[in-house]
Amino acid sequence: MSIVIRPLEKSDYSYKDVVSLLHDSFQERLEQGLRYTCSSITEEQYREKTKKGIVLVAFDEQLGELVGTMALNFLDNKSERCGYTEYLAIRNDVKATGIGSLLFKNIENLAIERGCPYILSDTSVLATSAVKWHLKNGFKIVGLESYRSTNYWSYVFRKQLVPSKKWDNDLYCRLRYYLSWIFIRLTRDIYGNDTIIGRLYKTIKNRW
Repeated sequence: MSIVIRPLEKSDYSYKDVVSLLHDSFQERLEQGLRYTCSSITEEQYREKTKKGIVLVAFDEQLGELVGTMALNFLDNKSERCGYTEYLAIRNDVKATGIGSLLFKNIENLAIERGCPYILSDTSVLATSAVKWHLKNGFKIVGLESYRSTNYWSYVFRKQLVPSKKWDNDLYCRLRYYLSWIFIRLTRDIYGNDTIIGRLYKTIKNRW
């Protein structure tokens, strides 16, 4: 294969093509019982979710076939902008061939160009291959989350793009994860709904 990476708008592919790839790629997660938003997202929803970010596509230049995609969104987090990777999908017959890592390298370069000091990401704790992929590409697990749009616990990943004594410290990242695990498990259920403790916490927080 001769893989080329380009922004979606500079390619011959459409949002419809990308969403179709997302649905096909995440079918295996549905079969696992994991309700990823990628499995059912509509073209309109995808356009809205990525309108302020950058969508990259990977295609086989020789065959003219779309084989992968990944999006980079931007978050304003505590007065600094960070990158957030989403919607990584690889065509089923070419998974585990390095296309995902190639897409991410391009995403990483874009984040650096935009001045992002770090990149965040997340995936289901049960998606073993996706978790391994994040760790292989330099991410560290720094938190736990649950979302109302899914039915699983999610690892929160962080990759530092500029040196940081705090975030480059494995012990600190591990501690952040454990504290997050305790807090999320106490305040939310697996579907992202507030527990009794979560509702009490929000009440106290709002009063203060």
